[in-house]
Amino acid sequence: MAKLLVMKGISKTFFGVKALKDVDFDLDRGEVHVLLGENGAGKSTLIKVLSGAYGFDSGSIEIDGRRVEPSRFGPSLAEEWGIVTIYQNFHVVPHLSVAENLVLPGFAGGGPLIRWGTVFRRAKETLATLDFDIDLHARVKDLSVSKKQMLEIAIALSKNAKILIMDEPTAALSEKEVEILFSAIARIKARGIGVIYISHKLEEIKRIGDRVTVLRDGSTIATVDPKTTGTEELIAIMIGKAMSSRGERVLLEAGENFLEVERLQNRNFPEPISLRLRANEILGVTGLVGSGKTELARAIFGIDRLVSGRLLLGGSPIVVTSPRDAVLRGIGYLPEDRDECGLCLNMGVKENMTLAFLSRLRSFLFSHSGERRSVQNIVDAIAVRTPGLSQQVKYLSGGNKQKVVLGKWLMADCRLLILDEPTIGIDVGARSEIYELIRAFARKPGRSVIFISSDMDEILEISSRTLVMSRGRIVAELDPGTSSKHEIMQYSLGAKQKDIA
Repeated sequence: MAKLLVMKGISKTFFGVKALKDVDFDLDRGEVHVLLGENGAGKSTLIKVLSGAYGFDSGSIEIDGRRVEPSRFGPSLAEEWGIVTIYQNFHVVPHLSVAENLVLPGFAGGGPLIRWGTVFRRAKETLATLDFDIDLHARVKDLSVSKKQMLEIAIALSKNAKILIMDEPTAALSEKEVEILFSAIARIKARGIGVIYISHKLEEIKRIGDRVTVLRDGSTIATVDPKTTGTEELIAIMIGKAMSSRGERVLLEAGENFLEVERLQNRNFPEPISLRLRANEILGVTGLVGSGKTELARAIFGIDRLVSGRLLLGGSPIVVTSPRDAVLRGIGYLPEDRDECGLCLNMGVKENMTLAFLSRLRSFLFSHSGERRSVQNIVDAIAVRTPGLSQQVKYLSGGNKQKVVLGKWLMADCRLLILDEPTIGIDVGARSEIYELIRAFARKPGRSVIFISSDMDEILEISSRTLVMSRGRIVAELDPGTSSKHEIMQYSLGAKQKDIA
């Protein structure tokens, strides 16, 4: 029988960087084919190509025997051909009922009046085919996470899906809810629908996956049987047996406790989180997508409101209910998306670097000369390559943009720097310079850094101590000098457990 999906030699380039390099992937009817790989391996890009969100530069795609024409293929045609994606974040209308959500894709109106009998009949038929027990009259906002997941699947299948893409579907589910989802997937397979399943959880991959294709650095590395491939082997395929070379580790002498996080909790964490950061320490925090590392940074900086817990800085309790509170207490935050959240792209270098420093430049009148002198000193010190201080930052390279964000917090004279993926999209040379800037900051008296990264090589290179997060929890505390990337990956994937002191 012909394959349901065949992707051959798919390549995709963004601004000169190859995100996909001759990737091969196929899917049979009634199969769960798992896509596995580290962050940045190319999984999301491949799925967006298949769902029509991205075009592709070369290669070919055949869906149920029909060849895709790249110039015509887009999200609407992909859905028409039976490709439906269920993302980690729910795409339902919370204030409508279950029945209303189910019929929205092909609205059962037929005129200016809504035929409610038709709406509920069609919704009931859809749920019955899946054996899902959901109250059709219930508001979606009142459903449990697992019920919402069921609704997403039902909506997808109401679109006559042939290929169902599930992106981290169990990220927010309890064990009981996972069992419900797996039962639903079994029924979907029995109907001959192919499932592309993206997950980092090796235990569930082995349980429901028929095949696993591993991507690394945008290339297809291997396709294996998860039932006969051991966990160690899967991890080795993901990260590569040969460890990439690291620069010389520079150890900083850590001092007394500087930041203490005591039983911090909000909606992003299944249980309270506690950690300690010493003075002059670079604390590495790593984990896979959805592990909670960014949410931890946002909670400390006051972006996401706390439900409970407290923060101590320099031994004294502090209240941080907003980013303004954090800045006033000497905390700086470099967000993962520097262009969207860390910079004002249409403003100049000077204006961006003084955003967190304006109050110190004020006397009776704003001092433009004082602003320029202060910025020029920092620009020279951290070697920002710019034609001038008025240069709009959108025209700078990635490395120089990142230096501008760092410079902003250096000007603000913050005591604690929280850096979320500070080297993402930055070339090797600029990365080395940024490492040195971070180390120089951490050496100063009364300074510390929380360095968050999915790049486990750089975590091992720069951090004094490493925390590994998985599913909203800190699951391990490691010494980078005696740990390996392989060990970190084991904790990240839940294949290994360690008690935290």
